Amino acid sequence: MFETQPQKSRTIWKVLPVAIVIFAGLVVGAAYLQRTAAPPPGPVEGVLRAGDADFDWYNKYVMLESRGIKMGKNFAGKRMVMFSGVVENGGEKRLDVVEVKLTLFNYDEPVFDRLSLPIRPAPHTPPIEPLKSRAFTVYLEDIPGEWMASRAEMEIHGFRFAN
Repeated sequence: MFETQPQKSRTIWKVLPVAIVIFAGLVVGAAYLQRTAAPPPGPVEGVLRAGDADFDWYNKYVMLESRGIKMGKNFAGKRMVMFSGVVENGGEKRLDVVEVKLTLFNYDEPVFDRLSLPIRPAPHTPPIEPLKSRAFTVYLEDIPGEWMASRAEMEIHGFRFAN
């Protein structure tokens, strides 16, 4: 007697414009963040190293705690060494750059060394405040073939005070 025709749902036409606006907002936000990203890292100036009076004075307040040096393989199957540590700033100045020296040894003879900046200025990397610490990890992928994986060390080689 009474037949009801099922009405087609029109909610899709109500939700679709909202979804398109949200998606467009996400795309614009991602493009903005990509545009405001930091430029590629270049040379850092003003790093204090051994022999500088300020380095020799403040070096006793900057400590490096090694959290482990591990060897592994990258996705290409080549050997790599992972250095992990924590820099402790026990002094009164802020540090925005910390430079470490990575050294690979065969027994007691150094075979390879490299300087690395695990802590450097970046949009999302604030300086290390006084009496604070910061963890870091550095990957060393271009290992010389003559290294027999006997020993590796890292040490603080330089730092810079934040302005």
